[in-house]
Amino acid sequence: MPYRLRVSAGSAYDADSRKPVPVNTDSPLEVSSPKSTAQVSVRIPNYSGLPEGSPKTCAYFGYPEHKYDQYSISFSIKFDTDVSFDDLLFGNDFDRPIRDHLPYGFSFAYKIFNYTIDPSATGDVYADKPYLFGYAVSSMNVISNTAPGDSPFLKEDTLSIGPVKNTEVDRDDPDEMIPSSSADRMKYFLDEEHRKRFVFKAGETYWFDFHNPYLDMNSDGNGFAVKLPGYNMSVMKYWDGQPLRYVLKSKSSDFVYLAIVFELDEET
Repeated sequence: MPYRLRVSAGSAYDADSRKPVPVNTDSPLEVSSPKSTAQVSVRIPNYSGLPEGSPKTCAYFGYPEHKYDQYSISFSIKFDTDVSFDDLLFGNDFDRPIRDHLPYGFSFAYKIFNYTIDPSATGDVYADKPYLFGYAVSSMNVISNTAPGDSPFLKEDTLSIGPVKNTEVDRDDPDEMIPSSSADRMKYFLDEEHRKRFVFKAGETYWFDFHNPYLDMNSDGNGFAVKLPGYNMSVMKYWDGQPLRYVLKSKSSDFVYLAIVFELDEET
């Protein structure tokens, strides 16, 4: 049965708090919470979802770095108070159990994901409310505190983010600097002690981009499909109707800064 994808976002889990995200456009959705203000963009190549008339693609996927990506969740955010790198999580959670719907070979797929994509991710997919979260600083593909300008292509730039212990950064001391490449930054912040030394400062704007080629949001109108190295699978015969929810939240308080939700509507 054909499906249409619908994307929404808000600062809470309930549907009434969310608004539609314009897909593949230059007009991000503003999401405000009591502790932050964000601008959210979602990009999906060959998009055929809702709302009607959405652009099929965008310039983002014309860059060589993104030609194989199946989607991008990109946002800027300004926090009202300092947020420790060790307190900001990004990942997925569900409202109901999924343990009875997991496909054969899921544990193998999870090992691939955890080893090759996000070693920081931990969770419990067999819980009554399943979850899988990693630290934002080691999960996000790109982080920058420099505005991308008119380009949809965000470049890694964390050079001016200094450790919490100093107001001035000693650029001759490698321990005072975040690694300049995305891959090295993600690896560096797998270390808890490194995460605890840095904060996202109140009142400053930070840009994030999460993208990958592993989850096909369209799958030719037949819903989600997983495409991991050595493991391809249509999700739909195991799907229990729950949406796919990406959440940016606090580890210490569970406060939700962003909830970005991908839902499938059956075509009539």
